[in-house]
Amino acid sequence: MKKISLLFLLVFSLLVAGCAQSNQQSVSSKPSETAPEAKPEEKPKSDFPNRSIEMIAPFAPGGAYDAVARVLAKVVPKYLPNEQTVVVVNKPGGAGTIGVTEVLKAKPDGYTIGFVPTSAITTEPHFGNAAYSHDSFQTIMRVLQVDGFMYVKADSPWKTFEEWLEYVKQNPDQFAVSSVPGAVSLLETLNHEAGIKLKIVPFDGFAPAMTALMGGHVHGTIGVPSGVKAQLEAGEIRPLFSSSGRKNGDVPLLKEKGFNIEENKMTGIITPKGLSEDKVAILHDAFKAALEDPEVVEQLKKVDMPSYYGGVEEFQRDLTENFKIDGELLKKIGKIK
Repeated sequence: MKKISLLFLLVFSLLVAGCAQSNQQSVSSKPSETAPEAKPEEKPKSDFPNRSIEMIAPFAPGGAYDAVARVLAKVVPKYLPNEQTVVVVNKPGGAGTIGVTEVLKAKPDGYTIGFVPTSAITTEPHFGNAAYSHDSFQTIMRVLQVDGFMYVKADSPWKTFEEWLEYVKQNPDQFAVSSVPGAVSLLETLNHEAGIKLKIVPFDGFAPAMTALMGGHVHGTIGVPSGVKAQLEAGEIRPLFSSSGRKNGDVPLLKEKGFNIEENKMTGIITPKGLSEDKVAILHDAFKAALEDPEVVEQLKKVDMPSYYGGVEEFQRDLTENFKIDGELLKKIGKIK
């Protein structure tokens, strides 16, 4: 009987030990973060954006800037978390201040951004008619630098810059030129520097300014190559001079003609101030990727508007520097004190 009891205890002990070992193996076999076979957890997608983003364009539809805004808006969703759409909303008027003010007053949540020419931020506040200044926004990215040209109809009597200059000197207020708001100060500076008096007719966008020229309502217009591509290719217009600092073919630069004028206007993306750093980074990275996307590169090439990328801090430096330059220019021509 004792032998049976001892045998039973031995068997029972072995069974208990086996169960304990099995349980220990079961616990140790659970996957852990340090186990070689464990897969790293995927980084969760950002909750921003989780709905459409509105991109305010403070100019009329159909022009050069509008074309760039729309191709960016078309491509950028594939680089945004959750692939949310970006909708372009044109808000022309007030020399760009109406649309820019709407960006200023929007919630800093990343769902309202602006695609703006810098003149609306660096020129207009000097007149005291804007609720913002050059440092009132969160910059996201510089997109373009645009060269401006004076265009006349191909059958106009002015074949050279010299012929045109002689005419406007002898006929003050007779040469009417259409202009977007950002180029008005350029023309006023030219009036001051050259001792002439052009009749400046402002428009809210390149498209209506060009329509005024083609319709014979003005004699010339200030525009960019992308905005007049069709008319240039059709031989309907030709450039007289460029206000840029960069040479473009054989078109004379104002500075080559002895005038201290060099204008290199830019366009970029802004948001209301107070946007969180993570949302700034998401928007910047998505729009930078879109700007480098082959579809966008090809489209900008077609409209003669190559990109000119600048990051968050670089774009803010551009705004600060141009705000100072524009202020000095306006004082020089007597527009502000």
